[in-house]
Amino acid sequence: MSDRSKKLGPRVTVSVTPGDYDTLNTLAEKDDVSVSWVVRRAIHEYLRRHQQPARAVRRPTLDKRAAAPERT
Repeated sequence: MSDRSKKLGPRVTVSVTPGDYDTLNTLAEKDDVSVSWVVRRAIHEYLRRHQQPARAVRRPTLDKRAAAPERT
């Protein structure tokens, strides 16, 4: 394993649309970083946003009278 792989971890390959690549490239050039850095940062921010505890979802309460079969 190279020093770079040890530092960054596993490699992931993705395909993006030409338009998305152009946008990533423009952002990278603007900030004087690589497209890979922009993608790693985007992944990091996405994961951070989605690791926060999800709000509790309340299950609807059933009205037992409505759910009970009618007696004849």
